[in-house]
Amino acid sequence: MKSFSFLFLLLGSLFIACRTQAVPQVESPPPAPQLSFQTVRAENPSQLQLDFLLEINNPDSSLDSIKMESWHVVLNGNRVSNAFSLEIEENSVFPLSTSSGGPASFPLVLNMDVAALIAQGLTLEDDYNINLVLELSYGSEPGKRLEVSGLADFPKVQMPEFRIINIAILKAELVNTRFRVAIRIANPNPFPVELSAFNYQLYGNDRFWAEGTERNIIQIPGKSSVEGYLFMLMNFIDMERNLLDQIINLIDVNYRFTGEAQVSTGVEYLPKFNTAFNLSGYSQVLDH
Repeated sequence: MKSFSFLFLLLGSLFIACRTQAVPQVESPPPAPQLSFQTVRAENPSQLQLDFLLEINNPDSSLDSIKMESWHVVLNGNRVSNAFSLEIEENSVFPLSTSSGGPASFPLVLNMDVAALIAQGLTLEDDYNINLVLELSYGSEPGKRLEVSGLADFPKVQMPEFRIINIAILKAELVNTRFRVAIRIANPNPFPVELSAFNYQLYGNDRFWAEGTERNIIQIPGKSSVEGYLFMLMNFIDMERNLLDQIINLIDVNYRFTGEAQVSTGVEYLPKFNTAFNLSGYSQVLDH
């Protein structure tokens, strides 16, 4: 009986020892870096700055840096090799927090040259779909690389389009002549725009005719156009007298219309900006 009791106690102690033995912990992989799009900044619609934020959580305090090996941009499904530049702090090397191996955040600025894209003949959609892709390497260990990407999706802004319909002579005097210029302004954007502080100059047959300023806000719905009149005054005191005779006898004119307007888009990220225009063509000269 004593031998059975001893055997039972021995088996019980072995069972308890097995249960209290530490289970080996499996090290979880570090969280993947996150690249997120923040906002767009612009002084004009042909030069955009896209703000991204790279967030890294480094659980290993032995890794003191992360280096960007390469980067590229995919625009509306097509990889683009130029028209973009990337501004990064610390010459592309990001020191990580090594005291506790904790998280760190790094702002990146992707500069986008819209004019260069248009010059290359790239077809732009109504929306920009821009994917910034970074290849990162960890510390000095070879092979420790990963790819992270951030997507920016926002509407593009196109310049309003100006066109003169006709030019009318309203009144001819010894000193002054008044013009009424019928103009069409088209908005190719899917959202409405407003024009204010509208300054312009009119040239006819390579000679300066008149200038003016429109202070009223001109509202143009998306994918639409508006027509209106601009009124200008020509003063002959400082000009040759024969210019008036030429204008009165004109049936049509080779004109040049230049100026600048302040444009507001209503798009949250894009403030008001100035846009210059310079268009030329032929127009009827009406005697009214």
